[in-house]
Amino acid sequence: MGPPVCGFHTGGKAMTTGSRRAIFAGAARIAAGAATATGLFTLAACGGDSGGGSGPIKLKQAVSLQYWSILGGADGTRMRDMTAQYTKEQPMVKIEDVQGVDNFLVKFVASVVAGSPPDIVWIRQTYIAGFVEKDALLPLLPKELDQVGLKAEEFDQVVWKASEYKGKRYTVPMDIHGYQFFYHEAMVRDGGLDPAKVPTTWAEWLDWATRLTKDDKRGATVPYSGAGINWFFHGFLKQAAKANVGGASTADFFTADGKKANFNNPAGVEALQIMADIFKRCNLPFPDGVASLDLFEQKKLGSMINGPWNLNRLADPKGPAAAELRVAFSPQRDPKNPSWWAQSHQVALAKPTKVDEDKRTGSFDFIKWLNDHILDWSKAGQLPANKKVLASDAYQKSDLLVHKHLKVWEKNLASAAFMPLHPKHVEVENDLPPILEKAIRGQISVQAALAEGETLVNNILSK
Repeated sequence: MGPPVCGFHTGGKAMTTGSRRAIFAGAARIAAGAATATGLFTLAACGGDSGGGSGPIKLKQAVSLQYWSILGGADGTRMRDMTAQYTKEQPMVKIEDVQGVDNFLVKFVASVVAGSPPDIVWIRQTYIAGFVEKDALLPLLPKELDQVGLKAEEFDQVVWKASEYKGKRYTVPMDIHGYQFFYHEAMVRDGGLDPAKVPTTWAEWLDWATRLTKDDKRGATVPYSGAGINWFFHGFLKQAAKANVGGASTADFFTADGKKANFNNPAGVEALQIMADIFKRCNLPFPDGVASLDLFEQKKLGSMINGPWNLNRLADPKGPAAAELRVAFSPQRDPKNPSWWAQSHQVALAKPTKVDEDKRTGSFDFIKWLNDHILDWSKAGQLPANKKVLASDAYQKSDLLVHKHLKVWEKNLASAAFMPLHPKHVEVENDLPPILEKAIRGQISVQAALAEGETLVNNILSK
């Protein structure tokens, strides 16, 4: 996602060279070579009736599975620990656990076409459409999900519906994360502001940011490189759309039919302008090698709109900022029509050349276990998608700071705005940020950046 100075989540190792479009092209060449060598020019359909009507119910024999994820760092370590716990409790399943797969997108697509994919993958919700169009994921039928105890009604319905693609389900949502408002209470107080009067609008946040910026202290930050720009821009774009700025109530990355860009409009102008304003008012960028979380812990960054994965560090009771960390609902363009950028980690079954029912059964057993134990995953700063876990005493009465802060995300689930599922999303996520970055840094006007970005995205969508 670009340099670490912005401190925004990557979910694994960032791609630092080349566009994802070029990477996917490379994946196609690698996969084509593998397919030629093995005779695998097409992928088999999903197991016919054996994969749907009866569904996996009970393990009959020992199986070995391969599990890939995009999770790196502390997230990858926590997930690896959870996998080890599962195999300890379920000795009939062995799992080759590969967390933080480098260049996940290219390697996964190539493995599927070559006929040697992992059995289970942990991905972002935004990857679903692209992988489905590349015939890389097995569909999950409602009946078999019910039979293994993964019932639709047990999940938050906003994320459940947001992760369906063309009316079908290919993944099981594990968590929900997105952007809310973090602020350092002591720095706010020392800066002459009242920490109890949290900004509720963009204008109020900009005022806070301006008044708290002095000498080596910055009142706020926004992402100014990498995919985080897209995430942030999309969140503000949807807020402006809900406020019906300039009549652009349908503004999004794409039009409803997915054929054109839909952000070069009044809503897009306001969304990108607030990012440029924060950048200018807060003396950004940071010095080279300096990250936002470091400054926050040093009482040199007053506020930021960021994700709950940062709670893994900032809400650590032993950390230098835990006692001063406060989290509130993200400032809005129009508080009467709230919205916040949301994303989700999801688990899916990769599509093999031939469905192995024992592996499929074992895979569902593991996914069900992950869903049942998602409270452990929430300690990494991820809100469970499972409503039963959210309602449990273990979560609601938890004394962990992480869980206490996660209540902000939980309370506002109804207004979560997930990014649209589109097969070209990955290419847009890679290629659009450098254009928006120029406007954020004041190198070109907001209007010029949006026009250039619109042309870029329309070209991507036309291919």
